Amino acid sequence: MNSNEISLVVDSLFRQYAATRSDGAPGVEQQLRAMSSRERQHVHHYLLEQTAMLDGYDRLSQTQQRTLDAYRALGQEVRGAERDHIRDLAAGGTARTEGGTPFTPDVTGSEPTAAAAARHVDGHGVPQGGEPLRLEPLGSMNGVQLREAAMRTLDAAVRAHTLPEYAADRVEHLLRNEPPQGRTLTARWAVATGAEAYTRAFAKLCADPLRGHLLWTPEEGDAYRRVAEVQSEMRGMTLTDNAGGYMVPLTLDPAILLTSDGSINPLRRISRVVQTVTDQWSGVTSAGVSAEWTAEGAEVADASPVLGNPSIPVHKGDAFVKYSFEIGMDAVNFLGELQMLLNDAADQLQATAFTTGTGSGQPTGIVTALAGTSSEINTTGTEAIVASDAYAIQNALGPRFQPRAQWCANLSVINTFAQFETGNGAHMFPEIRENPPRLLNRSMNELSNMDGSINAAATANNYVLLYGDFSNFVIVDRIGTQLEFIPHLVGTNRRPTGERGALLWFRSGSDSVNDAAFRLLDVPTTA
Repeated sequence: MNSNEISLVVDSLFRQYAATRSDGAPGVEQQLRAMSSRERQHVHHYLLEQTAMLDGYDRLSQTQQRTLDAYRALGQEVRGAERDHIRDLAAGGTARTEGGTPFTPDVTGSEPTAAAAARHVDGHGVPQGGEPLRLEPLGSMNGVQLREAAMRTLDAAVRAHTLPEYAADRVEHLLRNEPPQGRTLTARWAVATGAEAYTRAFAKLCADPLRGHLLWTPEEGDAYRRVAEVQSEMRGMTLTDNAGGYMVPLTLDPAILLTSDGSINPLRRISRVVQTVTDQWSGVTSAGVSAEWTAEGAEVADASPVLGNPSIPVHKGDAFVKYSFEIGMDAVNFLGELQMLLNDAADQLQATAFTTGTGSGQPTGIVTALAGTSSEINTTGTEAIVASDAYAIQNALGPRFQPRAQWCANLSVINTFAQFETGNGAHMFPEIRENPPRLLNRSMNELSNMDGSINAAATANNYVLLYGDFSNFVIVDRIGTQLEFIPHLVGTNRRPTGERGALLWFRSGSDSVNDAAFRLLDVPTTA
């Protein structure tokens, strides 16, 4: 849930509480019970923040005091609903706790959590003194149960610090906004690949691709079979997926983990990033609806908007990592290293494609999408960047896109603008030297895959500066990344080297869905 959604939920709870507080707030209780544990956690944190803010005031008005009392009462309701949820989990058996653990309200004397109940299961999936734990088949769950199980899985992974909060939010977005079939498949994927038992099974395959499955516990075998069922469903929704390979655990999947955080390519951070379960993402665009002033009794004009239906296909990319037998033997720790290596390789491959990709067998880059369109503007100089280019580019963008517009350029181009001076020696763009840098009151981002040098002796187009609202550049990741193991690698003499290989393949795409939201500076040169 984003901050706006949380605020709306709390407002709704507040109104219900104010209307029914004399009756124990039954409407509030019902609404809280209908939420997932993750959603209650968001609400709980929001209430704590608001309570702390009001507590910090020296004096409160009567309205503020009533609001503070209501926030405190709602916090108790949230904690009570979560305790009821924990009891329900415990009553449902340990198999239900495997998909995730609810959050633990920070209150004294709260009941034991489902995590505590899960500790009665040893590391091999066998309840202490009982039979091997068997996972509940996904086919036996309805849509609501699947969604709840998926949200519990996300809760547990975030609290265990195996899944970042932003990655969980991406999966939650799919659970809310995909068509019904996509929501169900996303939930099944999250529950199956997010199971700790599947992560353990996957780790054993990493250590020994040939015999690792012989070391699986019954619980791990069940987890693998659940993932295999989901994998088969995903293949049924595409015409191009390859068979074979193992589905990557939820906590290792680049489709929800990649951020380019700290990378020299900021596009994942500033653009619109979506996930899909199919071969392509489809959206709707519009130039907007026109309004008018009319005289009394005059017929209004037809203001029907012209709607576009952009679709962005996802393309297959791959990354290969080899590792020694010795490294693979440390299977659990190796998974973290494998995640880092494969995600970095995928990140670097995509960074180039999202900027200059051709769109043929790879994503369409933002520069490729804009080059040769009306969004391209030539420099006002002669085969060189001049200071007035920045003003020309910004002034050419429509007012509709200005509030959220940002700049992108290669570091050498950023430095060029930093060196421009006025006639009396003052810097023309002093804010570009700040951290973070800005240009003409808009954020500047380093995008190293853009052109950074201009060769006046060559005939070429040099796309050196990009400005626009990057919510109109969409990056699409298909969930369900696959990994294939190569048990033995051989050297030049065709003899084993004592190494294994891991081949990751993933599906991503990108494109501009509204070229009018951008302006691209071209500095053409002629030999």
